[in-house]
Amino acid sequence: MLTGLEASKTWPDWGSDIHDGKLWNLNNYRTDMIQALGGVEGILEHTLCKGFVIEVVFFDVLTFSSLQQSIRWKELTNAQRSGLNQIPNRHFTSWWSPTIDRANVYVDFQVQLNFTGIFMHGKIPTLKISLIQIFRVHLWLKIRESVVLDLCQVFDQELDALEVETVQKETIHRRKSYKMNSSCADILLFAAYKWNTSKPSLLADSKDVIDNTTSEKYWIGVQLRRGDYDSHDVVCYARAKFLTYTTDKMSVNPSATGVMIGIDLAYN
Repeated sequence: MLTGLEASKTWPDWGSDIHDGKLWNLNNYRTDMIQALGGVEGILEHTLCKGFVIEVVFFDVLTFSSLQQSIRWKELTNAQRSGLNQIPNRHFTSWWSPTIDRANVYVDFQVQLNFTGIFMHGKIPTLKISLIQIFRVHLWLKIRESVVLDLCQVFDQELDALEVETVQKETIHRRKSYKMNSSCADILLFAAYKWNTSKPSLLADSKDVIDNTTSEKYWIGVQLRRGDYDSHDVVCYARAKFLTYTTDKMSVNPSATGVMIGIDLAYN
């Protein structure tokens, strides 16, 4: 293989670097590619490493691999053996799903999986089947409901510190978890006195502008999402959803002041 300098001396003058590309030495291809992708940590950043306890995932995969080897030689039907052979491929596709299913790479029409807030950006049957099995029996809804209940318990324990008189869990439609064109509050806090409010800001902002506006109610909304390689900034996502759902005419908010909590199941 010729290096770039040698290729430039021997390659005909009618070649075009823009059209044909350049010849490079492939001896260090593996190392160069890993560095270009941000190193090992940068690569693992866009797997399900963020969404799971990494030791548990590896332990489960290794345990299942040994189990797979032990039953490989047993008497199995052709359908059972075919299904067993598909499992490693499903593991790989699921683990790398944030990189495979990307928002900026359209293989086909964008499709939302039923009863979830997951958007598929291409025809990837293996990944689609895995996600449907993972989030079966309304798991997406149950995750969001469990987060709301945990928040209610925390607020009940901090009534005096937060000057909260009552914590009220709102009754919402079950489609709220995966209906993206409108929203409503999950929790409503009633103040023991009156709270001073500020203009909309992010959690990490240190320069909140607090004016003379007060409020006796404060709503809390919880939004789940599943990010990918191109779209995983949950802070910007929560800000955009807050501004959208507080200005449209379809969303129902019990007061003018509130907070939107965004949770990314793949990156948080």
